[in-house]
Amino acid sequence: MPTARSTLPWVEYTELTALFFLQGAAMGMWFVPLSAVLDAHGLQAIKPLAFASSAVAAFISPLFFGAMADRHASPVRVLRGLSFATAAAMTLASFAIQSGWHPWVILALIQLHALCTSPTWGIASTIVFARLQDSKREFGPIRAVATLGWMCGCWLVSAFSADASPHAGFYGAGTWLVVGAFTWLLP
Repeated sequence: MPTARSTLPWVEYTELTALFFLQGAAMGMWFVPLSAVLDAHGLQAIKPLAFASSAVAAFISPLFFGAMADRHASPVRVLRGLSFATAAAMTLASFAIQSGWHPWVILALIQLHALCTSPTWGIASTIVFARLQDSKREFGPIRAVATLGWMCGCWLVSAFSADASPHAGFYGAGTWLVVGAFTWLLP
């Protein structure tokens, strides 16, 4: 039985794996410390709504951006735009938390971030599936690297002692910029 690397050239396989790793790291840098960040800045009251923003975004956002990726632009371009928009929204939300803006403004920025980031996983999966020869066999190992990225993103935040700091969001935003830049390597 041939391996995934023999079915897909190793460079292309590495690109797809790196895409999932980076995206997983960026997501982990935001979602895992968000609860502690909100608590540390006296925003316990909006915490349930902040996490509900992801559910709202998961329902709404893919309808627009998925349709855009299907009909009007390549999935790589849509992912690039969403990565940069996610970085901007995450930076703004982190700055608002750090600066002590009104909780409802912070919640609106967290919702904006969720709207930008929600469709990225599905669009990245579309990019990967389109380039695999035997997706049933090849997708699992590539997907597993996203989990490793998530863990590494969390470790990086902890290594910089940013577990309860808005800096976690700034690090995540930087990683989203890397994801956006990385899409220029994808066909």
